Amino acid sequence: MVGSKKTIASMAATLALGCLIAAPAQSAPHAVEYFGRVTPSQSALETQPSPAAMQAPKDGKSVQVKWFEAIDDVVGSHKPTDADRVILSRPFNQEAERVQQWIEIATKVAKNYRDVAKALRSMPVPEKFEGFKEYRDLRADWFSDAANVYEDMVRPRRPSRTMEELEESIAQIKERAQSVQRTNLQLAMMDRNLRSTHHVHPSKYDDPLQRYVRNR
Repeated sequence: MVGSKKTIASMAATLALGCLIAAPAQSAPHAVEYFGRVTPSQSALETQPSPAAMQAPKDGKSVQVKWFEAIDDVVGSHKPTDADRVILSRPFNQEAERVQQWIEIATKVAKNYRDVAKALRSMPVPEKFEGFKEYRDLRADWFSDAANVYEDMVRPRRPSRTMEELEESIAQIKERAQSVQRTNLQLAMMDRNLRSTHHVHPSKYDDPLQRYVRNR
């Protein structure tokens, strides 16, 4: 027999992670991450705005701006740490400890994806704004799809009997990851178009100027 769960994860990770840790839907396609920091104590559902909070605000922000900011906070609060990104991107070098660390972090990222998808689907949508509900639902679907890929990469499976069978399994995971990436690029375009139409700033978690101001 050829390969095991760890072998599949080791070989598939190198091929597929570049597709899953790529451009966030809030920003241009050349951005380099989906996630930033994880806040384990903060539930995704706790970051959702109530319908009352989406009404005319006292801070002068439009309903559209507050809605996108709420989405940005849900996504941004579930980004992986810098250490997580290193572990997910580094080579395994045939070291069992590195493989195990990768599996643990990939499992955590998949759970975060699930939390974000759940939060987005339950987030209220402002009335009379065309495209908002569709955008919310499509983004939630994307996080679910990406979580599926991570979960499949670490799920125990029957060892491959031949090298051809192993390579086929890896190719399937790679194709799914690339499909998720293509979808995300389309979501990035949808995000930019909606923000431009409704005069909404880029996500504070991805916009370089806002990141600089927050870190001063």
